[in-house]
Amino acid sequence: MISRFRYAFSYFKYLLFAKHKKGHGIHSPFMYNLITKVFNNKTVDNDLEKIFATHNKLIKSKELITYDEIGAGSRYKPSGRQAIGKVVKRSSVNKKYGKLLYDLICYFKSEDVLELGTSVGISTAYMAQQSKKIISIEGIKAKAEIAQKIATQLNQPTEFIIGDFDQVLESVLKSYEKLDFVFFDGNHRKESTLKYFKLCLEKVHNETIFVFDDIHWSVEMEEAWNEIKKNEKIKVSVDLFQMGLIFFKKELSYEHYVIKF
Repeated sequence: MISRFRYAFSYFKYLLFAKHKKGHGIHSPFMYNLITKVFNNKTVDNDLEKIFATHNKLIKSKELITYDEIGAGSRYKPSGRQAIGKVVKRSSVNKKYGKLLYDLICYFKSEDVLELGTSVGISTAYMAQQSKKIISIEGIKAKAEIAQKIATQLNQPTEFIIGDFDQVLESVLKSYEKLDFVFFDGNHRKESTLKYFKLCLEKVHNETIFVFDDIHWSVEMEEAWNEIKKNEKIKVSVDLFQMGLIFFKKELSYEHYVIKF
C-alpha cells in the first residue's frame, strides 16, 4: 500500500509540473520538433497497424506460461504460472508508449538498437519494425520464446539473448560498433540500472537515444533517474512519467524537461 501511495503521489507531482504538451513556450527547436513531430504524432502506418494487431491478439491470450521472475523487473509479483495476456497487461508497454518507441526510431532513423528486458516481446516488436539491427536480452526463457514467435510472425530480424544482464551485457555490447537507441526495461534496482547505463555509455555517439522505462516505479528508480540525467555526457533529459528520455547532442544546451504526454 505504501508503494502504491508513493507511486500515486509521484504521478500527482508529475501532473502538477508537466507542461508543453503542444510545444508552446519551448525555445529549443530540437525540443519543439520532438514534441510536435514525435510526441504528438497521430499517424498510424501499415507497419504500426500490424504491431497493434499482434498486441491486441496477445493481450487477449489465455495461454499459460510458467516462469520464475528475476530481479525487480515488474510492478507486480507474478505467480509461477500466468496467462500471456495478463503478462502483457502487467509488464509490457501499452500502445501509447509502444507507438512512442516506434516513432522515436522512425524520426531519428535509429538503426542499431539494444533492449534490456524483452518480456514477451511487445516493446521489441515496436522497435524492431524500422531498425536494422536489434538485440533484446531477456532473463526468462519462456518469455523470450514467445517474443521470438512474434518476431517471426512480423518478419523482424531480432536476435534474442537469454541470460542475466550482469552475465551477458558486456559481451553483447562488443557486437556493436555504436548504439543508436537503447531501451532499459529490465532490472529496476538503482545499482543495476546505473551499472547498465554506464556500460552502454561506452557506445554512445551524438545521435544516441536512451529510454528508461518506469523511472518513477520506486524510490530506487527515481534516484537512478536523477543521477543519470546529471551525467556530464547528457545534454537533454525528458520526463514523460512512464518513461525517461536521454539525448547526447553536443550542440544542445543542457536542459531537463517534464513534458505532459
